[in-house]
Amino acid sequence: MLKIRPKIPISKDDLIRHLNEQLHFLKQSAISFDSGFEGEAKRLAVDLRILLYDSKQSTSLLGQLGMKNQMFIDSAVKYDPNNLLGYGGLVCIAMESSSPRYIAMLDDTPEKLKEIDFDQWWNNPVFVDTERRQFSRGQLILFTTNQDGGAHVDPKLDEAYSIISKKGGLGWIVQNAHGNRPLQGPERAAIRQIAHETLKSLIPTYSKKQNTTAGLIFGGVSVTTAPPDIIKKLTSIKSVAKVGRNEPCPCGSGTKYKKCHGKGL
Repeated sequence: MLKIRPKIPISKDDLIRHLNEQLHFLKQSAISFDSGFEGEAKRLAVDLRILLYDSKQSTSLLGQLGMKNQMFIDSAVKYDPNNLLGYGGLVCIAMESSSPRYIAMLDDTPEKLKEIDFDQWWNNPVFVDTERRQFSRGQLILFTTNQDGGAHVDPKLDEAYSIISKKGGLGWIVQNAHGNRPLQGPERAAIRQIAHETLKSLIPTYSKKQNTTAGLIFGGVSVTTAPPDIIKKLTSIKSVAKVGRNEPCPCGSGTKYKKCHGKGL
């Protein structure tokens, strides 16, 4: 039986050392993720939980340093509650290497960056699935760390999280010669973007651009009124390596790429 010993408070210098280490871990995991190992999102989530999550049993590192009262960078595309499609405020879809995938926006955001207080940043919805279930930054981080392999692997996953991460809960479908499949993994790209926001909030000089050879990147698609067949076309993506300017836009609008999502490129 382990003997309970008294605990000694950690000095502020030690807390700052821990902070610098965690920020280094976050940067290194971000580099690994951007190099193609998207499983690194799990370690990103663990670092983010250490930095940010307060519970009844533990206090976050930023909480111990009194740093959670500062403003946090919010890069999410604004959510329209009238949008009939799934909402992924922190991610884009890239048509790359003959197959679409979710990517983090990093500094290439379609809207101007905002600064909001921590509680809003942690709790505001950044995903809304096709069943109108909402997911915040905090929920994505905790589901990933506590259930989906970050710090623990549960025998069962939260149903809504499982649907959005593994069963195409945002509603996007990939079409190719082998049939249709749901586009998976938006939570990993979102966690990468959350790490990016955190680094920019704590290190004002931090910046990172997307590193992709995608022929098309799009996100923030919003449809507020449309018949079901149009919505189905909008959420069905054909796998292509590169989109020609005079080819039909992969979003399914029926318009040439140069006059739709390729406009201005």
